[in-house]
Amino acid sequence: MKEVRSEEVFKGRVFSVRKSLFEDDGRAFSVDVVAHPGSVAVLPFLDDGRIVLIEQFRPVVGRWLLELPAGTIENESPEKCAERELLEETGYIATELKKLAEFFLAPGYSNELLHLFVARGLSKHRQSLEEDERIKLVEVSMDEARQLIRGGKVVDAKTIASLLIFTEFYGRR
Repeated sequence: MKEVRSEEVFKGRVFSVRKSLFEDDGRAFSVDVVAHPGSVAVLPFLDDGRIVLIEQFRPVVGRWLLELPAGTIENESPEKCAERELLEETGYIATELKKLAEFFLAPGYSNELLHLFVARGLSKHRQSLEEDERIKLVEVSMDEARQLIRGGKVVDAKTIASLLIFTEFYGRR
């Protein structure tokens, strides 16, 4: 299968949309693609083992969501983006940042690749929120985070996947 033609039909601040034509075994078909520069999510651990989640109002879904700190890569490495987003959204700086995984968020229509990091050795500084961000910090144990998922209080896919990846492959702390 190969892409034979692509045309950008929308360009936004964070992503663009293109209509792409693919060919496979002599058949042609079009696909709408949300093109995204990639993103990061950070699983920040406090010294006592609790994790820092953010509670953020998401206008697109019209509600407050519990999430991991995260953001879009902006002409920087995933590591630099993780450091920047952690500081902006939580006010923490980490002495240790380790990449755990990467995964596509919605490969049926988007090429957005999320890079998951664990942050440790946190020291508190100042949040630096963007003008459209409304964020509260929520500190929970990993067991409490899993209960929040089970209870339907965490409904953000990147947060659910990231917490479960960590507990499944790297333990509870």
